[in-house]
Amino acid sequence: MKKLLLITISAFCSLASIAQDVHFTMYDAIETNLNPATAGVFDGSLRAGLNYRNQWGSIGNAFKTYSVSIDGGLFKNSWKRGYIGVGLNAFKDVAGASSFGSTKINLSLSSTIYLDNRNTASLGFSTAWVQNSIDQSNLQWSSQFNGQAYDKTLSSNESFLFENKSYFDFTVGGIWNYGKGNKTLSSKDEFKIQAGLVFYHVARPSQQIEFGEIDKLYSKFAFHAQALLGLENSKIAFQPKVLVMFQGPARQYLVGTLVRYTLQEKSKYTGSLKGMSIAFGGYFRIGDAFAPSLEFEVSNFTIGVAYDMNVSGLSAATNGNGGMEIYLKFINIGSSKNSSARFR
Repeated sequence: MKKLLLITISAFCSLASIAQDVHFTMYDAIETNLNPATAGVFDGSLRAGLNYRNQWGSIGNAFKTYSVSIDGGLFKNSWKRGYIGVGLNAFKDVAGASSFGSTKINLSLSSTIYLDNRNTASLGFSTAWVQNSIDQSNLQWSSQFNGQAYDKTLSSNESFLFENKSYFDFTVGGIWNYGKGNKTLSSKDEFKIQAGLVFYHVARPSQQIEFGEIDKLYSKFAFHAQALLGLENSKIAFQPKVLVMFQGPARQYLVGTLVRYTLQEKSKYTGSLKGMSIAFGGYFRIGDAFAPSLEFEVSNFTIGVAYDMNVSGLSAATNGNGGMEIYLKFINIGSSKNSSARFR
């Protein structure tokens, strides 16, 4: 009976994943996954990142997600009124015993204008190639249960067929950044804020993998915002975040806060000392999960880790276990115009 329950849950997760977009708790670690308008919007010339997430492993290894991204800005120091951003990212989602997979390769373009020395606005567009696939050889059916155990030599008695499905997808978005630097080199009272809107699945592509009725993606809308609040004459800064998403009948509300502590200041002129900081806090998806998180930053590199603790009705099956998530990011830090109005 326990084996049949695990098979049922795995099959459910595989089918449910068809409707699930790529999902990370640390949603802004790979910025262009969230909003194409963020391509190139950082203080530097090149940014690259890796994400990995393993979700609900305690009930049949339901979801594994991998993501890689690279982006940068063009003409940052040569154009007076703005610059162009370009980014490329890819992800792979694998779900359940049936190995349902979704692969996405995404190209983002953005345009940023300097509104003044503290404000910037960016608009972005992305186009993606997506393929959904499923490994039928790993599917298990009740007709293959011989009374004691699963027997793969028995016929499934199923006649339907799956086919791989490829399609193109489109996303548009916009962000606004405001930044006020420290009053003095030692005051530590930096203040930044970012807010954005995103419209995913503009053309509502079909994603079916089984012959039959067309299965179109719901369009998705998102609002995201974050701030960086430095405490005056202190090494501590707060970074509150919020993400709201609407997709068809589904809703997601996420809030989070990180507390950042500067371990070592970067040398202002010689560069002999590398900046170093640590941040800790958590994210809460209302009605779903709480995820404590930790981030460590040294020089051009940042590593972050979070762990979901399930608080929804699914916790009865997961014993509260959710998913481990980790990311690694590199930024070729530089000095460019209006850098005070952008998050790193």
